[in-house]
Amino acid sequence: MPKQPVQDPTDVDLLSAAQIEERVEKTRQHIEAIQALWPGLERLEEGRRRRSVGRSLGVLGPPLAKLFALLRPKDGKDSPLARSFHVLGDQDDGDDPERFEVELLERRLKRALAQQKVADALEDLARHLDDDVLATAETVIGPGLAALDLARTIARQNATFRAILAPVLDDFRAMTKQARKGKKPEASKDAPPKPEAPRPEPS
Repeated sequence: MPKQPVQDPTDVDLLSAAQIEERVEKTRQHIEAIQALWPGLERLEEGRRRRSVGRSLGVLGPPLAKLFALLRPKDGKDSPLARSFHVLGDQDDGDDPERFEVELLERRLKRALAQQKVADALEDLARHLDDDVLATAETVIGPGLAALDLARTIARQNATFRAILAPVLDDFRAMTKQARKGKKPEASKDAPPKPEAPRPEPS
């Protein structure tokens, strides 16, 4: 009798360890394929990202698209209206500083709008994955902490088990110590207020 193909689970919670690893690798390949579709992407420093006028794309994109369509050359020639804009020729980051390169700006605008759609879709996917990470971790951390507490109790009562559990409990202790170190001590509400510095007497 022919072997029936193994069907993939329809829920991520049913994935085996091997299937998870397989999906991680496939996802990496898909990400690399997406990056290959958009060569030469520019990466901004956080300061420039916050200050970038490119953030106005959603608002200014539609009127700019209409303007560029009006200024687009007809039959390879600029209209008298389009020639009026050549005074901005040195501001379009194009090849000819004497000409306002509408075709270049129009192409860049279309690309930016298209890339924004892709970025929005990827951001939505990333948010969805992040949500599932948190939801899945919630099902692990609760019983996991209870298991760690139980492991400490068992280790105190049984030397053999203590030796086996030592690496786990050492990591847990180190993590707890690090977390405490990261917390700044809060000022006690009952602590007396600091005395004010004496004011200089008028001369």
